Amino acid sequence: MKKIIFITLLFCGLAFTAQSQSLTYSKVILLTALDTVPQGKVWKVVSYQPVVSSNSHVYMDVNGVQIHLYAWHYQSGGAIVEREMPLPMWLPSGTVIENNSNLCYSLSIIEFTENNE
Repeated sequence: MKKIIFITLLFCGLAFTAQSQSLTYSKVILLTALDTVPQGKVWKVVSYQPVVSSNSHVYMDVNGVQIHLYAWHYQSGGAIVEREMPLPMWLPSGTVIENNSNLCYSLSIIEFTENNE
């Protein structure tokens, strides 16, 4: 529940700040370790490169909160339970992000520069 509230507030915050700003493409980033979105930048997490495993849980940490991007596991009776976080995810400047999963090579991120109007 806390994760859903966090993500909702994150998107609401971006909606209010984006009204007076425009974004310009800057570069593509393959994130493999802890990093912070630079001042004046916005990151768009668009995908991830998973490592194949029999019991996968791909996640990242955003400001210390673990967000599952993909999870699946076997239940009793052989059923597979699957869950995937919809991407893209927008992150404002100052956000600390970490590819914190052994089952993910990197996060694919597009960086934009904020243009104040």
